[in-house]
Amino acid sequence: MAPALLLVPAALASFILAFSTGVEFVRFTSLRPLLGGMPEPGGPDALQGWLAAVQDPSILALLAWDLGLLLLFVGQHSLMATETVKAWMSRYFGVLQRSLYVACTALALQVYYHVLGLGEPLALKSPRALRLFSHLRHPVCVELLTVLWVVPTLSTDRLLLAFLLTLYLGMAHGLDQQDLRYLRAQLQRKLHLLSQPQEGEAE
Repeated sequence: MAPALLLVPAALASFILAFSTGVEFVRFTSLRPLLGGMPEPGGPDALQGWLAAVQDPSILALLAWDLGLLLLFVGQHSLMATETVKAWMSRYFGVLQRSLYVACTALALQVYYHVLGLGEPLALKSPRALRLFSHLRHPVCVELLTVLWVVPTLSTDRLLLAFLLTLYLGMAHGLDQQDLRYLRAQLQRKLHLLSQPQEGEAE
């Protein structure tokens, strides 16, 4: 029993590392940093920018560095996915094989983010948003509760699990009037943006 309990922290650490890496990756690939401040695609400014970039040794060096970091991720991801490596890892690490694979993949991406100097995603959020996040559980918990309760039958152990997790999630959900005002303001802002005419519609 004791050796099996030692696997729990390792698997949990692997999950946290993979989840945080996924959050960083979504932030990195979001449209705002990619499109913000860029010239119109296909315009003369864009073409001149590309021509200047491919002739600048410093930019080419940075691109080569990025290429190396991406190859680190692709190489690690592909190598550890081969049957030979998976068999070897299963022989020596047992049930931790998958957790180790996910942890190494997340670590390779973390190296990439660290070299690029990407900061903590939550640092980009406003104080009101951070306050809201501290008062509610992640929306994915709704899916968890659905999976726990919406079943044809409930065994005793599953009922206990569903009840305790529901209690745990419910106790941490404590929105107040300030949070509701922030949510209402965000909703109105999004509705206002959606009501604006798109490019080309006004013509």
